[in-house]
Amino acid sequence: MERWKKTPLKLYIQDIFRAKQSQNNKYVYEMFGIKFKNVLLHGVVTALYNTSERWTNFELSDPTGTVQVYYNFTKSNKHVNPECMKDIIHSLAKVSNSVEKDLKTMSFMLERIEKRNANINFREGDYVSVLGDIFVDDLRDSRMISGFDCNKSSIERDILWMEEMRFIYDKSYIK
Repeated sequence: MERWKKTPLKLYIQDIFRAKQSQNNKYVYEMFGIKFKNVLLHGVVTALYNTSERWTNFELSDPTGTVQVYYNFTKSNKHVNPECMKDIIHSLAKVSNSVEKDLKTMSFMLERIEKRNANINFREGDYVSVLGDIFVDDLRDSRMISGFDCNKSSIERDILWMEEMRFIYDKSYIK
């Protein structure tokens, strides 16, 4: 059985294309002597296409390159299924007849869950952090990212990311 790093490996986009695919498992890659499956990237959205209520494809760019990302909102671990949302709303209705303090708490929680459950509407120019897997698009024979957690970020986070990456490369990856 092949062993690989269970936590995501922080990489620049160029490294996605430089990583070597494992011979034993097509979903495991190797770079800097580290075998990994999941990657963590950060960059700016430079193009959006094939967007629907459930998924979007976008190009993510950082100073080293550009990669295409496929993100299905419904497969995100942030997504709450409709039946669960109905139960939460029903519980809120029950509590509304009880103590006012409980109502405020439940209302706040519902608001946060709804906000988290909403589809992320990316736009060109948004800074985004992506957690996902590398996969090869067989039709175009190119590497892409299948994102399973994508979060909007900020330019300040992007600057901090680049500083973190420089430190990680100097201290851990390139010894």
